[in-house]
Amino acid sequence: MNLCVYYSKGKMLFDLTQFVPMQYLRKPIVILTLALSMLVGCLNNDTDNSKVVANVYGKKLHLSELEDIFPSNLSKEDSIQILKGYVDRWVRKQLLLNRAEKNLSEAQKDVSSQIEDYRSSLLIFKYEQEYIRQRLDTVVPMNEVENFYNENISNFILNESIVKALFIKVRLDDQYYGKIKELYKSSKEEDIQALDNIAYQVVIKYDYFNDQWVPFSQILKELPEPISNPERFLLRNKSIEMSDQTFAYFVSIQNVVHKGNQSPIEYEVDNIKSIIVNKRKQRLIQKLETNIYNDARNYNHFEIFLD
Repeated sequence: MNLCVYYSKGKMLFDLTQFVPMQYLRKPIVILTLALSMLVGCLNNDTDNSKVVANVYGKKLHLSELEDIFPSNLSKEDSIQILKGYVDRWVRKQLLLNRAEKNLSEAQKDVSSQIEDYRSSLLIFKYEQEYIRQRLDTVVPMNEVENFYNENISNFILNESIVKALFIKVRLDDQYYGKIKELYKSSKEEDIQALDNIAYQVVIKYDYFNDQWVPFSQILKELPEPISNPERFLLRNKSIEMSDQTFAYFVSIQNVVHKGNQSPIEYEVDNIKSIIVNKRKQRLIQKLETNIYNDARNYNHFEIFLD
């Protein structure tokens, strides 16, 4: 029988107990020896004593190159599929590479300048990221957010409607279903507190967005049926009641800012902070480049020969 067994990072990808009595498999050295022995029957030897898994026009893929492709805790079947997929992709790549080598001219195959450009760009990028990591201040105070918002207010126009709302999903057969339906639209403090006390104990989902702006589309995704014209719906309605075979869905809309209007600053805080931090990154990189250039010029580390 031509039996192939792969062994990687201490994991057997084929079950040796199907072929070898259990008492011989209790010692790891026996398992490894048996696995390597069985490999001899199905994989070719190479000069560096590494097993060859595939060979394309003389270019070989060794078993030692596959050690890192297997995630932990895989089943035998999944490991085999990963192995087959990796080898198949490797073979296809080598076939395409071989065809390219044969059909491109020597000038076309000379990619040394592109490789050097890529290496240079990659090294510069890594250095800049490390430089930024060590020096970037990511804390953005609220007054800086407000200043940015006020200076760029025309850029903050909503491309979708946002709401402050309450969303509840509850089982139709829940004993508190009727009480929740009675309370969810109320703005009275005692009703809100009573609803909180009930909802946190029994409902499937309870999102209280009365103090936070959220896209109306985010709430619509939770409903069992679509609303055909959300913008028109928001102009005419302050609540939603829907149900399917198991659950009821209640939405109480407390406030709305419609698409095309000025976006409230509260809704833009995270976005503005991200913009400010990115601008700080750009300034750090520009300062780095300028300092390096000026230092090199001051010490005559470069020369430019232009008439």
